[in-house]
Amino acid sequence: MFCKQFQGLFNTNFLKCVHIQRFSVTFVKTQKIRGLPFEKVKAPKTEWYKKAETEFLAERSLIPEGYVGRWNHEDLIKLDPRIQKALSLRCASGREIRRARTFILMKHLQKQPFDTGSTPVQLACVSEKILNLRAHLIRNPKDNCRKRAMALLLSRRHKLMKRLYNEDFKLYEHCCKLLKLKCVLFSTPDSRNRSKSINLIGVDGDRCKFLIRQKMWWGRFRPRPIKLPSGKRIAYTRHPIDSPPKDFNEPKKHPDRVSVSWPYGVDPRRVSGRYVIHNPTASGTGYIPVPILT
Repeated sequence: MFCKQFQGLFNTNFLKCVHIQRFSVTFVKTQKIRGLPFEKVKAPKTEWYKKAETEFLAERSLIPEGYVGRWNHEDLIKLDPRIQKALSLRCASGREIRRARTFILMKHLQKQPFDTGSTPVQLACVSEKILNLRAHLIRNPKDNCRKRAMALLLSRRHKLMKRLYNEDFKLYEHCCKLLKLKCVLFSTPDSRNRSKSINLIGVDGDRCKFLIRQKMWWGRFRPRPIKLPSGKRIAYTRHPIDSPPKDFNEPKKHPDRVSVSWPYGVDPRRVSGRYVIHNPTASGTGYIPVPILT
């Protein structure tokens, strides 16, 4: 009986007074710094890059011969020479000069006197807008609205070139030669790899060739940290853009070898290095176009 009473007391009263305590130990997280940390900074422009930009801006600053609007010399031949000089492009504003350049290109590509909507004319207008925007972005690199407009224009020009390529190949070649664009053969399937894709900016050719060389950031191709004379360690977000090599987009000799598939060997033109590169706007392995929104 005593045991039962004690057991009842133990079960009811004693357990009510007992509090189970939990002890927890905090572990402080420590960061192990292996080596000196570095700061990521934007890559500076090389002297070659600055020179290429200066040459491009100098080309865009040239004023064509002619008059503002749609006036010709025959229309103003009876006017006073001072009025003719006032109506010439030498005294015109920047907007009128850009419009005159567009009219000159349209005149060469029009199928009829008032043709403003054909594919060649649209391609000429879009290409001129791209060059004007590029000159503006070089002077104002932080204008993000114009960068987005540039991306839209590049995509639109790519679609127009593909449409004209499918409609009339001879006219497509003539337009590329007149507008100084790279003649891209769209019948060749484009690669999904960004390092081998068609460079939309590099389509303008040698005038803006400095924009088609950019090393990849991924993996082993990323910029390595460097140490400044002050002792500070930095790493560029992208590689500084340098001059393309002399054999860039030029045919190279390929060693001859036997293959199990057709044509069971290497073409003689490739062995001698005399083949034609039809798509020079495709970036080489390890390189991607310079991003617009940086």
